[in-house]
Amino acid sequence: MVYKTFLKKIIFTILAVLISSFAMNAVQAGSEQPASVGSLLEETAKSAKYETAKVQSGEISIATVAGGIIGVFLSVLGVIFVLLTLYGGYLWMNARGNQEQVTKAKDLITSAVIGLIIIIAAYAVTYFVLYMLAKNYFQSAVTGFN
Repeated sequence: MVYKTFLKKIIFTILAVLISSFAMNAVQAGSEQPASVGSLLEETAKSAKYETAKVQSGEISIATVAGGIIGVFLSVLGVIFVLLTLYGGYLWMNARGNQEQVTKAKDLITSAVIGLIIIIAAYAVTYFVLYMLAKNYFQSAVTGFN
């Protein structure tokens, strides 16, 4: 029961942050005309100090963009791992001698660690395969992906 209320509090907090950020954006926008998706992406790229001229001229490849997306994805998975581990620890600390809840917490932490190991192994295999393909395909001094 405790974990259900804890989960509800987490979901409520996330929703409150999202709603407040949308409200702040609406207030900041004021009475301006709505911008197109392309112009919003350009503004986002400029505020993130991302050089769009290099992408448009072809200096930045799709592989670099894909690598960035994979990096963001792995970061999100890392955050999920930490949250699951913290939640499992919370359940364990609040078990109060309830062996069923302790077992559930141990299983949750074990599953989170196994998931992290699988993610790291999949990344290592993918990196190795793509490195070997790039090395053999381009016949150049490929030292790794940035």
